[in-house]
This record gives sequence, C-alpha cells and structure tokens, in this order.
Amino acid sequence: MLNKKNLFIIIFILLTSIVAVCLAYNTRKNQQYLNPEKVIKEVRTYFMNVVGSYILNETIHYSHNGNDVVVYQGGITTQHNGNIAYYDFFVNASTGEIIDIIECTK
Repeated sequence: MLNKKNLFIIIFILLTSIVAVCLAYNTRKNQQYLNPEKVIKEVRTYFMNVVGSYILNETIHYSHNGNDVVVYQGGITTQHNGNIAYYDFFVNASTGEIIDIIECTK
C-alpha cells in the first residue's frame, strides 16, 4: 500500500525523469548538424566553372575571430581561362553559413 512518503518518492522520481528526458532531447536537438551533401551543393553555387569539390563528413572545431565554431571543411576546384584554382572553405555545421574561404597556392 502506498503511504504519503512512498507516493512522494515516486512522484519525485517521475518528475526528475521527465526533466532529464526533456533536457537530453533539447541538447540532442541543438547538436544536430546540416547534411554535408546539401552544404557542398550550396557552396558550389558561390563559384563558377567548378570542376571538382569535396567535403569532410565529420565536423571539426575552427577558430574564427576568437570564436571556436563547429564546421565542415571542404574544397573546391575551379577552372577559368585554362587556369585551375583551388579553394578550401569552412562552413558552420549548424547554420550553413560560410565562415572562411581560402585560396590555396600551388
């Protein structure tokens, strides 16, 4: 038979479990990142005459303007007037915002 003390313990455990599940759900929801294939398609639209591209499927931490940002890293190869140019890019994994584009030298 449930007395007041046991009922209090059961309700306390139930409420604590509900709060923990809600916090875990919100944390997991906020840590989901964009699909890297969609990100590379979007980045390719910023360049003309793209002949090759890649994106790493795992996120990395990138320091930009003193902020540590979780990003996807990738590269683009373009051709213009017979000259080939290589670019590395860093895209915010959560928002898809391009953080940095670096032209690589040979």
